[in-house]
Amino acid sequence: MEIYFELTARLYGILKIIIYGLLYSRFITPFLHNKQAVRTAKIVYICTMSSLYLIPFVVHGIFAYALGTLTFFAVICLYDRRNLEQKIFLFFFLYLVEWTSHGILAVPRELLFRGTMILGPVVNLSESAYFGFFLLNESCLALCQYFVMRTLLSIMGRIYLFKKENMSKKELGLMLVIPISVIVGYFSFVFFSDVYLEDTKRYIQDRHASFIWVVALYQTISYVALMAAVTFYQDMKKNHRREKENAVLAGQLKSMQKHIGEVEALYRDIRGMRHDMGNHIMMLENLCQKDRQEEAIDYLETLKEQFREVETEIKSGSPVTDILLAESKKEAESRGISFQCDFYYPEGGTVNAFDVSIILNNALNNAIEGAAACESADRKPFVHISSFREKNAYIIEVTNSLKEPVLLEEESGLPVTTKEDNGKHGYGLNNIRRVAQKYFGDIAIEQKDETFLLQVMMMTA
Repeated sequence: MEIYFELTARLYGILKIIIYGLLYSRFITPFLHNKQAVRTAKIVYICTMSSLYLIPFVVHGIFAYALGTLTFFAVICLYDRRNLEQKIFLFFFLYLVEWTSHGILAVPRELLFRGTMILGPVVNLSESAYFGFFLLNESCLALCQYFVMRTLLSIMGRIYLFKKENMSKKELGLMLVIPISVIVGYFSFVFFSDVYLEDTKRYIQDRHASFIWVVALYQTISYVALMAAVTFYQDMKKNHRREKENAVLAGQLKSMQKHIGEVEALYRDIRGMRHDMGNHIMMLENLCQKDRQEEAIDYLETLKEQFREVETEIKSGSPVTDILLAESKKEAESRGISFQCDFYYPEGGTVNAFDVSIILNNALNNAIEGAAACESADRKPFVHISSFREKNAYIIEVTNSLKEPVLLEEESGLPVTTKEDNGKHGYGLNNIRRVAQKYFGDIAIEQKDETFLLQVMMMTA
């Protein structure tokens, strides 16, 4: 019968390792860009831990799980070396979670063991009955292990909002204070629990029944402290992002004020020309009456040139968007980018020209930047902007050529910045979404055949 106990314990041990591998891979996936890395890391982790568990000589669990978690992240880093600081933090976090779960589960494990030991002599259990209780206990513990680990990881996944945003070295240093302190503290607990008391001929953990409760409480408090630190860190990230978005928006407002000033100057010129139109007509009439046709023709050419100066190349239905689109076209063509415009400002709707200009400014800046990065001999980089109505919806589409597919965040659906210095990059689309949601709409992104398509939908009624 002993061999059955040993074999069953081994099988349950392997089962727990598989559970760990599955939960780890599920947890880490939202933080990574390369999904293949997760699948490979999961397999390597399960194989490493199973090997350490089955080898003839004993490897202490502290070191075994450290090695297994380390191999898990080593494989991930081989596939994806971006944001290494965050990966280091997650390594320590997962290692902490492992021992937090062990500390919490030590209590029901001890209770089940003592219950079996007490019940056995009372009811005179047979070996097969003992084995049945053993199977029941191990099954309950495996189930508890799964739910505890899943709960701990799920809480972290919900709190950690900006999963693909870079973590600086300074932030890493601050975030590692708690997990390292906790792990060191846990090592101390383990050390004292294995101390053998000569006077009582017993280990401390056996001498004091409340020891496992103290460890479980310590682990729980440590986890809560780490979650509080992560929450603070995410709030800090959120405030930093909001400040960046406001800075970008402030710059755009300043740009819009410039465009509005240009429109006002345009209208002043038009009013001035209208005011002088009577004088121009009288002058032409006098020249014609005196049969001075050549002078009249020269005068007309001068007037035509003045009209050209106050005209914009693009007629969209709004002077503000006319100037913005004309400037974007000029910028694109100066960088060797083909610019096509089929944009029309929505008439009779509730969409403000100022809000539309914010969308155009952000979208066209991103599109021109993306197209400029294309270096292809077989096709010219391009930017195409269009707009149309569909019932009560007003839709703006901006398409540009693309060098390579853009990585998108799973949470927001927005592109992930690839720049070392995030600066103001990536916040423009947040501002576009903010404007669209103001009109009960949203944005959509599609990538196909080396093109990037941004759709902005707004309700006009």
